[in-house]
Amino acid sequence: MMHKRVGCILLAITTALVVLFLNANQNGFALSEETTPLSQQYVILSEEELLDRIYGGWVGMLIGGLEGLPHEFKYVEKPSPTLPEFTFLANGARSDDDNDIEWLHLWFMHQKGTLKIPYDELPAIWKANMNQGVWVANKRARELMDVGIVPPLTGSIEHNPHAWYNLAGQFCVESYGLIAPGMPQTAADIGLHYARISVSQEPLQATQFWTTLISRAFVLSLSTRELLEDALSAVDQRSDMAHAIRDAIAAHQKYPTDWKAARNEIHQRWYKARGWNANSVIVNGAAVCLALLYGDGDFYQTLRYAMAIGYDADCNAATAGTVVGVRWGFRRISEHPQFRMPDRYQNRTRPQLPQEMRVSEQANILLQLARKVIVEQGGEVMQKDGQIYYRIRQQEPKLLEPLPEVVKRPTPKDKAPS
Repeated sequence: MMHKRVGCILLAITTALVVLFLNANQNGFALSEETTPLSQQYVILSEEELLDRIYGGWVGMLIGGLEGLPHEFKYVEKPSPTLPEFTFLANGARSDDDNDIEWLHLWFMHQKGTLKIPYDELPAIWKANMNQGVWVANKRARELMDVGIVPPLTGSIEHNPHAWYNLAGQFCVESYGLIAPGMPQTAADIGLHYARISVSQEPLQATQFWTTLISRAFVLSLSTRELLEDALSAVDQRSDMAHAIRDAIAAHQKYPTDWKAARNEIHQRWYKARGWNANSVIVNGAAVCLALLYGDGDFYQTLRYAMAIGYDADCNAATAGTVVGVRWGFRRISEHPQFRMPDRYQNRTRPQLPQEMRVSEQANILLQLARKVIVEQGGEVMQKDGQIYYRIRQQEPKLLEPLPEVVKRPTPKDKAPS
């Protein structure tokens, strides 16, 4: 009799919890992290908040990349002696390879209603648009398309001499984290699809790391160090990328108030001893991690560190700006005293895209792509009290593409590529 009573009580409690669970989600409340395994969690963001954070990440990329251009490859052997001052794009934004390669893909993804443009369709898009403002691995990929080689072979070691190291695996992928908020596996999968046009091996580890980090920045309230460590789950632990990130974290912990000493440790180990060049995902990835750690969540300070630490500094400031931009959101960035940016984006490089449009329009296109990702990945769009909400089915970080068993690496020679 006692067993029956206990069973009835447990059944009643279970039923009540299920009802509470359903009601909570129907009424627009996120599930508790402490009581529900992450793989079963949903997070709910209002459309206003989601757009603000996507907009913040995109603007962070634009500001970092364009304001960072004066520092590109200026500091290689040593960092800048001081942290640079800058305003936030007083003349508005414009196309540059830190943003317009992604923007090209995003535009056609939106036009075609697909998240992964088929590889056999990409050469026509690249041939029509990628004829200026492309460098190194991307430039070689474009040349290969003229002789009939199509992606992903254009990003293979056999055909592209820059594919094994090039920073395209970092600076051409951040926005795919923006359109997959809280869904790092999907962010990495989309990022890998486009990164393979130009790179392979270690750069694809960078792709998985940065897309995961940006995706997770939407939903995790962690310290910068914890967020970096979380995203490492998406990287092959055998990779130099994983080791360099851990070295950056360790250097910051060793020199918490001396960013130049930490930068020197990275420089000596990865640039000098291991031979990764100034355009590589390894050296630059570690540099971005240092900028994020020393910037400590401050948008302006993080970009200053990214520029001053050096190497491919505009790309690094763009990546760092995306991460912190997601965490800040556009509204907060626009309230910063340095903000001067008009709502204008000028396209000077990609003929099939609009010559001029508002940055806010770009952010809205990213939001529409994010809506598509959310629904396709088991989430939903809801309305409550006249407001739109997104119920996002969260994913855990996961390694999707490990390093090949045999890593091919030509003898590196380091000069900053032109």
